[in-house]
Amino acid sequence: MKVIEPVSSALLLTGCVYSAGISQNNAFMRSFGVSPEFSQPAIDKIFYDGGLITFEVFYNHIILATFTFLTLSTLATTLILYIAFAKGMQTLKNQKKIFLNSLTAITPVVPIGLITLLYIIFLCFSSYQKGQVIGVKLSEKFLERCYWVIVKDKKDSVQACAFRKDRDSIWYYQINEGDIKINSKLLTEVGQITYLQPQPNPQ
Repeated sequence: MKVIEPVSSALLLTGCVYSAGISQNNAFMRSFGVSPEFSQPAIDKIFYDGGLITFEVFYNHIILATFTFLTLSTLATTLILYIAFAKGMQTLKNQKKIFLNSLTAITPVVPIGLITLLYIIFLCFSSYQKGQVIGVKLSEKFLERCYWVIVKDKKDSVQACAFRKDRDSIWYYQINEGDIKINSKLLTEVGQITYLQPQPNPQ
């Protein structure tokens, strides 16, 4: 178990990072009406985005745990002082002895490894949900502003609003009379991509 638990935790944490990155990518593409199965994001980008999301969720959990610990510590200190003044130091010493004996008895049977695995599972679900939220917010950013590009191939060129460049394609959209038309080109077919100054889309 001493070997299995750390390995399981490491593999599960890697899965957390990957699922968070995939979740963000899928939510982002769906916001443009594109099935995520048609997109091929780079693995390093998936792990980079997923790592940032997972770390942010973990950081928020640490802040919450610290606040909870400080609150409980303050309440416990207040209770100890109350007992000391109200019932005397002898009663306080007896209560402290009972508490320490109980803590000593409980500590060996607490499944630290199992608790760690359960927390990582919770972290995975939280990161997956956070990835979906970030993916939707990111798509709104690309819909509010047009990131102009000129995509040239051997036959012609297209000026449009780019929103994703994945492993093998560049994705862009064009607005025609209020309707958004999504297109993509394989990078192997593209001769040149020129990036222009972003501009707000008309409301």
